Amino acid sequence: MNRENTLFCDKRPLLIAHRGYTPIAPENSLPSFLAAAKLGYWAIETDVHRTLDGVLVCCHDYSLQKMYGSPAVIEEATYAELKDFRVCRGNGLENFSADELRLPLFEEYLDICASHGCVPFIETKGDVVESVLHTVEKRGLTDTSVLSSTKFVHIEEARRLSNVFVHHIFSNVEKMQRIAEMGNGGLSYNYPNLDEVPSGLIEQTHAMGVKVCLRAGDSEETLARMIEMGLDYIPTNRTLPR
Repeated sequence: MNRENTLFCDKRPLLIAHRGYTPIAPENSLPSFLAAAKLGYWAIETDVHRTLDGVLVCCHDYSLQKMYGSPAVIEEATYAELKDFRVCRGNGLENFSADELRLPLFEEYLDICASHGCVPFIETKGDVVESVLHTVEKRGLTDTSVLSSTKFVHIEEARRLSNVFVHHIFSNVEKMQRIAEMGNGGLSYNYPNLDEVPSGLIEQTHAMGVKVCLRAGDSEETLARMIEMGLDYIPTNRTLPR
């Protein structure tokens, strides 16, 4: 089975748990990843940074200020300096142990995805593309993972190094054409209001062999419209798989 079939053969709406399942656990935490996996999401999205000593960790921001209450910048600190901080913001904090609320290792996130059959949907932050791809390849997950980024240079780097499925965040028609040339890729257009999506844009993207999504399917009504529009996968912050 080729890679595209591996990723997209499921006939369900392909829902991506954005930063894990955050209604019951803090974003980008081990409990949010595990909850998303147990709920049966097609993919679990996370953001990956590298510490000063080369350890890959999962966190949206470049510092720990928002979620951990520390001004520590991830790429400027060693993992040993970061591992004792605990999430102090988000849902369900009282339900989890201190160990569950530490900064997750990328390897731990991959463990959860692999053990539950979820697609790792990995957004790269900072200079991590090569390290991420090496880790994914070592785990035998290249064919069933997505590497995503807002930075097109990350997409280009990923394609030079691997044939992993690439996804450009907040893209445009020009970048769509370049992804079509690369092959095995997709993108999201930045249209929060579905009524503003230009007529024919989804069809044009598909005609170029590029997968497409929009953000975010956070209600049953929005999800139904996105499915009707023919989107290939759908990120959500709360809608449950069915």
